[in-house]
Amino acid sequence: MHKADFKEKLASINSKLPKGSSLLIVSKKRTLAEIKAYYDLGHRDFGENRVQDLEEKARALRDECPEIRWHMIGHLQSNKVNQLFSVPNLFAIHSVHDQELLDKLKKAEDRLSGPINIFLQVNTSHEAEKSGFETYTELKSAAESAVTSEKLRLVGLMTMGTIRTEAFEAEARRCFEELNVEKNKLESELNLTLQTSMGMSQDYEFALQEKSNWIRLGTIMFE
Repeated sequence: MHKADFKEKLASINSKLPKGSSLLIVSKKRTLAEIKAYYDLGHRDFGENRVQDLEEKARALRDECPEIRWHMIGHLQSNKVNQLFSVPNLFAIHSVHDQELLDKLKKAEDRLSGPINIFLQVNTSHEAEKSGFETYTELKSAAESAVTSEKLRLVGLMTMGTIRTEAFEAEARRCFEELNVEKNKLESELNLTLQTSMGMSQDYEFALQEKSNWIRLGTIMFE
């Protein structure tokens, strides 16, 4: 893509975002130059699936892109927590998928120089290959635990639409609607204000209709 293509693509997506919704550009497998091209256009939020890639890119771009905000969006192994917490400009973790991982994050939070936003991942599709909280009881317990942290800020919930389905649109909508139901219950019962992180390149328009606060777009931003 040429510089003009990046500008056109960013403007096109931003024009579709309602108030309260933000774009997270998924930069996995993308070059530093591609990330910087969007940064130079004023975009600040980028997401990576693997801790090692996130750390390498964050360190490489720290000086050139001082205002960049990095989001960890992939499956996070507990043995990678310390490495993740050393990443410059780490802004959020969207994939806190169970209580054990949350406990590891809380135990290591002294390594953080400042607060980090976290999203609890919910498996609304109930597919076996996906991580995430399966029941509202577990989710509520984790939320209650998260709010006692000093440096981990519980800001929202994350989910993904169903992968294996012939009713793609209907299933995506169901998954996103279910996340909103659980978000609303948590907000009411725990007196919280939460965001949602849902919607990827193939289903982000459905997510925006369900008022997603963060859409995570990769392929569509670089094709």
